[in-house]
Amino acid sequence: MDGRVFVGLVSLFRVEGWLKDTRNMSVEEQLAIFLSVVGHNVRNRYCQDRFQHSGETISRHFRKVLKACLKLSQRIIQPTDLSQTPNQILSNSRYYPAFKDCIGALDGTLVHAIIETDNQVPYRGRKGDCMQNVLAVCNFDMLFTYVMAGWEGTAHDSRILSDTIRDPSNRFPMPPNGKYYLVDAGYTNRRGFLAPYRNVRYWLGDYRRGSGPHNKEELFNYFHSSLRNVIERTFGVWKARFPILKKMAPYPFGIQVRIVAATMAIHNYIRMSNLTDALFERYQNTAVEDENATEQQYPIVQPDNEQAEMNATREEIANLLYSRR
Repeated sequence: MDGRVFVGLVSLFRVEGWLKDTRNMSVEEQLAIFLSVVGHNVRNRYCQDRFQHSGETISRHFRKVLKACLKLSQRIIQPTDLSQTPNQILSNSRYYPAFKDCIGALDGTLVHAIIETDNQVPYRGRKGDCMQNVLAVCNFDMLFTYVMAGWEGTAHDSRILSDTIRDPSNRFPMPPNGKYYLVDAGYTNRRGFLAPYRNVRYWLGDYRRGSGPHNKEELFNYFHSSLRNVIERTFGVWKARFPILKKMAPYPFGIQVRIVAATMAIHNYIRMSNLTDALFERYQNTAVEDENATEQQYPIVQPDNEQAEMNATREEIANLLYSRR
């Protein structure tokens, strides 16, 4: 993290009253301890030696900063400003006007988890590690605009989305009429969620290793994948900055879930404060493969009016792209 961003975050926490200096520890030191844990994946023992405080003190202030970051997340993990979305897509003329109504990308990702032995089965992934499944939405500036964490690692992406939408308390930001998120084939092509054609080449790696698009379906999938890749690049920056997400510390599971939201809030703050950040620059225009692509399963789809409407939208976009190639 750039020093200016660190100073700005400290100032924000002080001004809002989310963190306060104590007799033995400043806000700067509290935040430094938290960032050491989530950004370098060090443990309490290391922090005791590095900062010369007791293990209890380290743990207490870690939780204070975690709570402050959750307050930050409520402020800056917000749905996309629709007035800005067209300008973001216009920056790449290949996508406009075909995807002019797209307001972001949505996907799930896996975060390492420490689970009690008796409860591990639904969290255990194909490599044997326990994982929590995280649903996230981002805009085209690589900012998270929604997060739902804590699901079992084996839960299907489409089920997580359906259950999240169904419960009003989750406050999922449904797209307005005519707008939509880009999703991969693990989700249903339905109103508000534009999925690619199935059984047609999709992943960017497939096109890099082979020839270019041959028909309108492949052309649509290629541009869809190129645009939707922003969510994979955003996950890439986030996980590269916070290695604790790949090897979680043995906190209670509730703390592990809160760490996901807290680190996403810091991710957004860095992006909003320092557009020359090295990690963002590294992932800005580099295609990143979906880490779950090889194990993706199609959802069970029941035809309905919403699906027919989105199928028609997909056909319209595919025809427009093909006519302009």
